[in-house]
Amino acid sequence: MPKTRSWGATRMGDTHTRNEDAFVLLDHPAKTGNVTDRGCVFAVSDGVSTVAEGHWASQLTVASLSQFFDAHTAASTTAMAALLSEVDWEIRGERAGRAACTAAVVWVNAGVAHIFQVGDSHVFLVRDGVASCLTQGLDEGGRKLKHFLGMGPAVSEVIQTAEQAVESGDALILVTDGVTEHLDIDGVGLLWARSSGDPAAFTEAVLGTVARHRGADDATVIAAMVL
Repeated sequence: MPKTRSWGATRMGDTHTRNEDAFVLLDHPAKTGNVTDRGCVFAVSDGVSTVAEGHWASQLTVASLSQFFDAHTAASTTAMAALLSEVDWEIRGERAGRAACTAAVVWVNAGVAHIFQVGDSHVFLVRDGVASCLTQGLDEGGRKLKHFLGMGPAVSEVIQTAEQAVESGDALILVTDGVTEHLDIDGVGLLWARSSGDPAAFTEAVLGTVARHRGADDATVIAAMVL
């Protein structure tokens, strides 16, 4: 299992009565059923608040990712994409039209971060103080959500994937759109530098920024530093 130091945190939006976001850090044998040869997985999910049960969809999504460590299945990018498609199927099967969510997932294994994105949650890499976005559509914030888990069979065609080699000192940052509404890519790099490589301090600083802007939407952030 790759050595990482990670932390995640979430904040309910000022106009919400329930936090629709969810996150998971599968980076320790205690969380992966003692499976240590498949890397680690980090994910954030944003339940769509315009439907009744977006919170259920986001919780289902992050809870389902532990299945990636099932010893009876092969660990691969194809398997992760298939797992996300299965989550989409379950959302539609149980609560069609009443639940939907976005997802940003990072699988780190053998020196490579594999990125999976559905919707407008994002993943950043911070290396040597410079942040870059590893996902698509960062400049489309505020537009109508086109892709989400719960949209139907076509989701398998719109799961965006990418790969990024990682090295010691790199930071992988996952956020929902409640963060990117108030923090741009330069701000991500600046806050990581100010946090001196401490994921917990970074997540606190990110959510503090959202709070100062009185963020209306739920905001969630994970920071994972490669050791």
